[in-house]
Amino acid sequence: MKKKTVTRVIVWGVFFSLMVWVTNFTIVGYFLKRNYTYSNYNGTFRFDEVRLKAFGYDTRDSSYAYFLRNNAGMRDEELYRTFRLDPWRFWEWRDWVEHFDRFTLSYISERKIQRNRESEGLDNKD
Repeated sequence: MKKKTVTRVIVWGVFFSLMVWVTNFTIVGYFLKRNYTYSNYNGTFRFDEVRLKAFGYDTRDSSYAYFLRNNAGMRDEELYRTFRLDPWRFWEWRDWVEHFDRFTLSYISERKIQRNRESEGLDNKD
């Protein structure tokens, strides 16, 4: 490799590393992050993590447990994430490390939730 090419690779590598650090460990990344959303299989339980309010990662599980206690006999008691995994969003990499279980939940699309609602008769507009 030419010396000029090696220098460019090093400069771009340092620049990218600096951007990852700035967006993950400073207030800048806070404004770039999305609100994570969750649902059960038929959409009767929805939860949005809203960072500026008290509805965050820590209250998700307790809210779902409360829902399950009040709605016994659900066909599927699993909680699903309704957001896609986007590894290119490097400003969220810190969340991947700190709250890994958020990303290991099974994914369910809005289309699948809607089909489940229709099959259970939850969207009848009589």
